[in-house]
Amino acid sequence: MHGIKRHYLILLLAVLVFSFSSFGMKIIPSSITLPPPSSALVLSRGFLNFILTALVALIIICVVIVILSSKLKKANLELIQRNKLIEEINKNLVGSNHELAMKKDNITQESLETDKFSKILIESADDGISFFDHEWNLKFANKAFYSLIGFDKDSYYSVDTAVFIHPDDIGYPSERLEALKNKGFHESELRLFHKDGHYITLLTKSVTVKDENGIIIGALTVSRDITKMKQVHEELVKANIEVETSNRLKSSFLANISHEIRTPLNSVVGFSNLLLSNDITPELKIEYIEHINHNSEKLLQIIGDIIDLSRLESSQIEITYEEASVNAIVNEVIDEVRQVIKRNDKSIILNVKNQFEDNVDLVFTDKIWLKRVLNHLMDNAVKFTLDGSIEFLYSRENENLVFKIRDTGIGIKKENLNRIFKEFRQESDGHHRPFEGLGIGLTLAKEVVERMGGHISVQSEKGIGSEFSFSIPYRPAGSTMAKFKDMFKNPIIAKVNWGTKKCLLVDDNKDVLIYLNRILIDSGIKVIMARSGPEAIEIISTTPDIDVVLLDMQMPEMNGIETTKLIRKIRKDLPIIAQTAFIFEDDKDIIIEAGCDACLIKPIRKEHLITVMSSFIKSE
Repeated sequence: MHGIKRHYLILLLAVLVFSFSSFGMKIIPSSITLPPPSSALVLSRGFLNFILTALVALIIICVVIVILSSKLKKANLELIQRNKLIEEINKNLVGSNHELAMKKDNITQESLETDKFSKILIESADDGISFFDHEWNLKFANKAFYSLIGFDKDSYYSVDTAVFIHPDDIGYPSERLEALKNKGFHESELRLFHKDGHYITLLTKSVTVKDENGIIIGALTVSRDITKMKQVHEELVKANIEVETSNRLKSSFLANISHEIRTPLNSVVGFSNLLLSNDITPELKIEYIEHINHNSEKLLQIIGDIIDLSRLESSQIEITYEEASVNAIVNEVIDEVRQVIKRNDKSIILNVKNQFEDNVDLVFTDKIWLKRVLNHLMDNAVKFTLDGSIEFLYSRENENLVFKIRDTGIGIKKENLNRIFKEFRQESDGHHRPFEGLGIGLTLAKEVVERMGGHISVQSEKGIGSEFSFSIPYRPAGSTMAKFKDMFKNPIIAKVNWGTKKCLLVDDNKDVLIYLNRILIDSGIKVIMARSGPEAIEIISTTPDIDVVLLDMQMPEMNGIETTKLIRKIRKDLPIIAQTAFIFEDDKDIIIEAGCDACLIKPIRKEHLITVMSSFIKSE
């Protein structure tokens, strides 16, 4: 501020000087006549005026220069300050730009990573994800979408996918479109034909997609393959139905079992009380005893069937193979059937056709279960045949034993043939059944036949009759017993005399030892008993005159195979006859290879035991 005032004072001084010099030149009035100046004086005055004028002009110029310099200096200072400010602003702008650039790069990187991660997630999904525009043109889909029906992206567009929709789901596209228009959401199941030739079931969920202005631009659909889930669900539903059916059948079974047990039990109790009468004749006594025996056998059969059913449900039924005669089994079954027919006073003709060669009669089978199966089938034939005939046929066909039972009974409706082998099932259920029975005989027969490696079937026509047939593998008796076949067919009846012989009985079961000892008493042989393998080894070591050994194969501590091998180290020529309750096709070879000379299957009959022992020791 002071500088500006100083500039104005200098400028004012210059103006005054300039005015003064002008005034100096005019200060001499014009009325005064001066003497004419000399030329030198005129020159000095003009020079002086010039000097003064130049000085004034110089002063003015200096003042102006000073003023302008001052202003310029001030302007420069302001410019420098502004430049510094601009530089600071520029510096801040550079930092901001760098920070913005870094943020932009980070956002771009994050966006790329997000897009990449989202793509990975979509492509990794097992569900098919697809987007269709508003004209239902496919714009995007992941790999799972194409692979749901066995295609890839390229092959998908080369086929008309509409033909893959199940005929029952042909209205799916229109239903989905209608739902999306009205509700913006659609969920349903869709069955599509897979490239491999089967239908798959998809659970589809579709939603409309809108832009920022709320305009629908298409629809997003997620499709999940629920084929296995549907199958599991259907199996669970089926299993639940079967459980409910089974529970109803078991309830019916429990309701019927009282009748089935009480009926024969009533006869047993009733006829037993009648036997106490004092005036009973011998003929009536025999008749009552026959009724008691018959109904007792019937009770045992019912109890046995119930036990076998529980074993069947817990998979505890075992097939035990042993040497048996097919003809002998059939003859026993036929004899029992004839008695049943006679007892029920039915006019039924029973025909037996044996197409089985005698030389192949001896086989390995479970004779107990085989007889049970035949009994069940024959009992049904007698039960459901009021009159007419029953034909029993058995033969060998290639590598199978075939049994057929034909009857002229009431027959079975074709729609009921599939249920006839199910447990607790009869063609007529409930309290109004015309025939007795628990409905488990055919179930057991089917299970046993199948466990024997065979197959059972039925053919029937209502009012005409039925034919049940089954086949099991033919297992001929091993060659190790071939030399005893004639003995089995014609057992020794004559009494033997082994009074000078010694026999060692080895079995851990006391009852078996008592039973076998009682059988051998009449032969006169001296019996030495042992309860274990080590005890038998000790007896043989100290008793060198033993003539034959009856050795059980299944014993604790030391089994029969191990005992046999040790006996052979002591006496190589001592006859050893194995006895076992469990025998399969390969078991006999194992027993013979261990050193045994023969094999007896429990339960052991007296005739069978004497026959086999006679092959090794002679009668006196």
